[in-house]
Amino acid sequence: MRPRLGLSLRSKFIFIVLGGAVLPLALLGVWLNQTAERSGEHLLRTRLESSLSEIIDGIGLRWLNRRSQLLHLAESESVQSALAGDGTPASEQGEPPEKLRTLFAGIEADFSSVAIRDSDGRSLWTLSSAAGIASPFSLSDPTIPVGIGIYEQGTGQRLGTLEARVRTASLLPGGTTSGGVSGSVLAVLDPGTGASLVPLSIDPALFAGEGFVWGEEPWVTVHHSLSEPAVSLALAAPVTPFAEPFQEAARRNLWILVFVALAGFFLAALLTRRITRQLVRLAEAAEAVSEGDLDRRVEEGPKDEVGRVGRAFNAMTESLQRTLSELSQRQALAAVGEFASALAHEVRNPLTSVRLDMQRIEEELPTDSRARSLLARALGEIDRVNRSVTGALRVARSGSVKPEPIDLRQAIEGAVHAAEPELRAHDAELCLGPLLEEPIWVKGDQVALEQLLLNLLLNAAQALEQGGTVTVTAQREAESVVVSVRDSGCGIPEEDLGRVAEPFFSTRPQGTGLGLAIAQRIAQAHGRPLEFESVHGMGTTVRLYLPAADPGRERDVTV
Repeated sequence: MRPRLGLSLRSKFIFIVLGGAVLPLALLGVWLNQTAERSGEHLLRTRLESSLSEIIDGIGLRWLNRRSQLLHLAESESVQSALAGDGTPASEQGEPPEKLRTLFAGIEADFSSVAIRDSDGRSLWTLSSAAGIASPFSLSDPTIPVGIGIYEQGTGQRLGTLEARVRTASLLPGGTTSGGVSGSVLAVLDPGTGASLVPLSIDPALFAGEGFVWGEEPWVTVHHSLSEPAVSLALAAPVTPFAEPFQEAARRNLWILVFVALAGFFLAALLTRRITRQLVRLAEAAEAVSEGDLDRRVEEGPKDEVGRVGRAFNAMTESLQRTLSELSQRQALAAVGEFASALAHEVRNPLTSVRLDMQRIEEELPTDSRARSLLARALGEIDRVNRSVTGALRVARSGSVKPEPIDLRQAIEGAVHAAEPELRAHDAELCLGPLLEEPIWVKGDQVALEQLLLNLLLNAAQALEQGGTVTVTAQREAESVVVSVRDSGCGIPEEDLGRVAEPFFSTRPQGTGLGLAIAQRIAQAHGRPLEFESVHGMGTTVRLYLPAADPGRERDVTV
């Protein structure tokens, strides 16, 4: 009976969607609605600043023209001679000369009045339009007071000051007080008093801040001050025409977000049902595996996270099966090792007795007997068999060796000598590489390597048809020596190539499956496993990698 579950995974997914997607969308809609007015205000302020910049540029260009007109008047012969000092006091100069009045008439459309003063500030002449001198704050003809210095031509000495009242309309682009933004109002203010220099329908005091409310409607204001002519400019416009499109878009987007949130909720409910169904099947399979059913598999599904979990689950059960199989093989190999140890003990005891008897026979033989050489050879073979059995069993059981610098040729020669009967039984031809004619120094256990190579040669001979070839080569590659044993036998099927070194696996009915397994264990104890390369029907090559040694160093090496 399954344990009772709390909140289902599907419900948790739906709550995650609600909390992680739908709720933020709702908050986003509210935020958009609340920021619509601020967005409109920001857009309006940006356009007002751009429009005011264009107005300032226009005023600057027009002021340069007005200033050049005043300079032309200040440099006239009448003004220069009067201020340079002809002996007549300023109060006695009388009416302005006709030339000067003619010059003023040419600029009368731009200036309401011009006053010429000497260096002491005393008025020399005053020129004004037919309507008289207008007040700078007159709304019927607004003017801006300006002044420039009068300098003597040639010497540059200051002679006086030319004070004028330039008509405001002559400085404004188009002569109007409306800005380039629809519904905007331009205020030209006196920087000292804040009084308006142009007619306004709005209280000039409202233009002092960043914004104001007029007629129950918010307005935005931007400012800029000019040093010449000395005026302050303020451009204002109502916010509503700019904020209304944003508010309308925000309301429309809010309804869209509501629709998206609802669609997302129902879509999440539909998709989570499919996902959780796969997870339920995965949980059932995991429970079956926990009860010992290692053959249980799940559908891997699409290439998403759930599919990855399914593939990982199947890979895990397959790996578990392989691990249990390998563990079983290792246990069996350990049992065989114990049996082999006992068998080796039983073999070594008779060998010891045979060795002692042969030594007694050797003592009884005359010194010139031809049998003494045969006995010596037999005693050497007994010692070699004893060392091989002891060393190979030690490596097979412990997986460790005591490497020392050795000449690999001795291990190869010992293995070839021991494999000769099997090679002759298969009428096999043995070929040794040319590098075997000179010392090949490696770090290794000679007895264990001899057993390893013997196993490879026996396996190669047994894979041959009558009259095949077994080739042994050795060559140095960087810091390693590579020994290759190649046969021209039937080869290994591709599906079996990865298992040839497993304990008890053999492609021959009469094989034990231990020869290559022990060889692989000895190779791994020397630092690198055997490499197998085979083409079915053409032969097999086995490569053994051994660390190269320097015969000049100490022979007692620890790894």
